[in-house]
Amino acid sequence: MRVFGIIDYFHLLVRSLFHLRLTIFSTFLLLLTTNFSIGQTSTFKLIASIGIDAKEIQTDRMGNLYVISKTNQLYKYSSVGKLLSTLNYNYSGNITSLDVSNPLELYVFYRELNSIVFLDNNLAFRGDINLSNYSIGQASSIARSYDNGLWVFDVADLQIKKLSKDGSTTLQSANVRQFTQANSIMPTFMYDNNDRLYVNDSALGIMVFDVFTNFIKTIPLKGIADFKILGDDLFYCKNKVLYAYNLKGLLQKSIQLPDSLTISDCSIEKDRLYLLKDYFVEIYDIK
Repeated sequence: MRVFGIIDYFHLLVRSLFHLRLTIFSTFLLLLTTNFSIGQTSTFKLIASIGIDAKEIQTDRMGNLYVISKTNQLYKYSSVGKLLSTLNYNYSGNITSLDVSNPLELYVFYRELNSIVFLDNNLAFRGDINLSNYSIGQASSIARSYDNGLWVFDVADLQIKKLSKDGSTTLQSANVRQFTQANSIMPTFMYDNNDRLYVNDSALGIMVFDVFTNFIKTIPLKGIADFKILGDDLFYCKNKVLYAYNLKGLLQKSIQLPDSLTISDCSIEKDRLYLLKDYFVEIYDIK
């Protein structure tokens, strides 16, 4: 019995150290976004072009680029376009979204399967969770929470639910229909910036909640698929133009993108711009 007690204690210690590592790293990533600024006078220098037929791109605070191909392969590239990792697990289904807000632990969402796969920073399989086993009728979107749990929007009862990785529900909102006049609600993107939870429905705008699921307001930005928050600015691409919406001043500015004719998606980090085009992805240095 004493031997098993020591082993259990060791496993608990390992898990605690890992979660501490994630928390410290998340704080470091938050500091990377401080004092970021981009404007109409910014210049862009092409530094890499990656040939790939992709449907989505995401980037993390370290500048790494993640590309989901139209055949649901996942690739990780450095900020200068060097291939770092490829998906190395077998999982059937269409990748709906990818949360890379913590580069040490990625969340891959399969909406059709109502499940999430967890990957490490080398895209190696670390585990998964079938949301149907934990009273989630149908998730339309998911996100990593500030404390490395899960946010899920359940369209079955129109509630935001926070889960731990063992599937237990730790928080849930009221029915969000009371915060909007819409008959249909289908968020497809969520983002936790350690202070607020942003829930995006392209037809309604971006609903903002605190970390206890209390509704704050709706940002009237419609027709966007996803966005990136850096400092006090919310960046998004629409109609081949990059926009920066200031969350404090509520002012918006537009930034003309380089060679924008075939852009279908974009992402931005502190000194990098990433453009998804037909059959390739471009990486630009921002000056």
